[in-house]
Parts: sequence; structure tokens; C-alpha cells
Amino acid sequence: MSKIGVVFSNLGTPKSATAKDVGAYLGEFLMDPHVIQISKPLRWLLVRGIIVPFRKKKSAKNYQKVWTSEGSPLLVETQRAAAALQLKLGSNYQVEVAMRYGSPSFAEARKKLEDCSRVILFAQYPQYAESTTVTGLQSFYQHFADKETQVIEPYYDAPWFIEAYVRVLKQKLATLSHDHLLMSFHGLPTSHLHKSDSTGEHCLKLVDCCDHATGSILDTCYRAQCFKSARALASGLGLSLDKYSISFQSRLGRQKWIEPYTEQTYSDLIQKGVRHLAVICPGFSVDGLETLEEIAMEGRQTFLSQGGESFHFVPCLNSEELWIEACAQKVLAT
Repeated sequence: MSKIGVVFSNLGTPKSATAKDVGAYLGEFLMDPHVIQISKPLRWLLVRGIIVPFRKKKSAKNYQKVWTSEGSPLLVETQRAAAALQLKLGSNYQVEVAMRYGSPSFAEARKKLEDCSRVILFAQYPQYAESTTVTGLQSFYQHFADKETQVIEPYYDAPWFIEAYVRVLKQKLATLSHDHLLMSFHGLPTSHLHKSDSTGEHCLKLVDCCDHATGSILDTCYRAQCFKSARALASGLGLSLDKYSISFQSRLGRQKWIEPYTEQTYSDLIQKGVRHLAVICPGFSVDGLETLEEIAMEGRQTFLSQGGESFHFVPCLNSEELWIEACAQKVLAT
């Protein structure tokens, strides 16, 4: 009997924190038409001619702030979580990490899972978005076209996800002195909104917030899903509306992105009298640059410089035992 393969996927990370490798990663990531949705010639001009040359050194410095002796935090934590999942699932399963951009790639995972008759995709971002879910799905189906495949659906408000996350948060928040909880999600350009998904029938089954008149998924679903995640977590934690806020981070460029912006929310909370803040990032299952540098470092500095007295970043789920157990049960039921 052949093993069942599990592709434990994430978005990606540079090979190293040097400007050269960060530039190569940014180029691959931003040239994806699902990420920057303009014509290919214009996208090439924008990415190769402007963004990468001017941004790679600054981005490299940010990566250097969080880079560890083991390498990229995102890769290290994803691999650690995958290894923990492997132990939970046992010898009938084979878990391999795949990054949409960078290494290990979907192609590398495909080679390692050659002998598996069935392969399950388990993406490490709970909410559906074209720039994460869809591009990852396309790569998965491209490389595993000859296999029996299954996909774990976006789990933004799935009980198994929310219950595990709430249990982890209760443990962590109990040790922190805070008077407000901020839930910061990765943002999307508003230009991505109101565009129908066009990647195939398989995507139509992935989310329940869609345009039922046409059957097409809309990217406006992403914002709705973030709010659903936040409200479900707040309910599980017993938080009233005045005790938590929702915001969106990681803007790139000058175009308008989903609001409210996280950096502005810090100021708004200070104005409302919040002085002791805890921050979680429920759009990321694994910590990386956007959580460790943008929130835990920059966010702390911003909040404290504006009058805050304490700032607590709560790490993502990573390889928390309660989370890995929930992941294992979900895979076993798939």
C-alpha cells in the first residue's frame, strides 16, 4: 500500500538575506500575474525596472533583522511544523514542504512524493485570496496532474482551526498584561477586489462567500473571511467589541489597499486610551518577515513612540502542539 502524500505549502522566502537573493525572490513573487494584476510587459517594467532594483536592499536589511542561524524563520518554522505533523500522522503519510516561490519548490516536493498515489495540499494561510490560494493551487495541480489530489479548503472560520487557535491564545494571552487585542491580517490592493476568479471549477468549491448568482468567487471574500476569522476568535476568547480591533498590514506601493491600515490603527487605539496592546496575525499560520519584523519590531516601536506603554506580539501557531494535532485530525479526515 503506497503512502498518502501531504504538501505542506507556504508562500515563500529568499534563499538568504543578501540583496541579491532577496531581489531574486521579489522578482519571482511580483512577476506572478496573480500578485500584480497588470499586463506582462508593464509588470516586467514595474518589477524588474523599478521595484526590485529600488527595494531589494531595504528588504534585505529587514530580512537580516529576523534571519536566524538556521536560516529563514518562515522556512524553519514551516519545516518544523511539517516534521511535527509527520510524527502525528505516522508512517502511512509522507509530509513534504513546498514554497510557491523559492525553495523547496512544488517541483521538489513532487519528486519526493513520486511513490504516493494520493496527495493532499495543505496551505498555511487560512483565508482565500487569488495572490495566495489560487496561485498555489495552480502550481500544485500543474506538478501533481497525474496523481489523485485533494485540497484542504480555506479554513478561516472552520471549527477545527478556530478551536485550536483559541486554546493556544488563551494560554499565551493569560500571561500578558494588555487591555486590547489587535488582529492584523495581510492586506490586498483594492484593485484586486470585484474580480472574478478564473482558474477553474476546482476553485469554486473552496469558499462559501461567493456570488451565488454567477457562481464565481470574488476577491472581496478575502476581507469578509478575515472579519469572520477575527469574530470567531473574539467569540472564543469572550471578547466584547470594544476589546479587539481588526486591521490590514503589509502595503506595497502607492495604490489603495484594504482598510483599516494597521499602522493607522495604532494611532487610533492610542487616541481611544489603549496603552497596553497585544497583537496577533491570524492570516499567517507561520511567522515570517511580516509578523516578526513588521509587527513585533516596527509595530512595537510605532505604538510605544505614540504613547503606548506595552506592546505584546503573540507568535503565530507555528508548531504549537494543539495546532499540529488539529492539522493531523484534519488531514486524517480528508
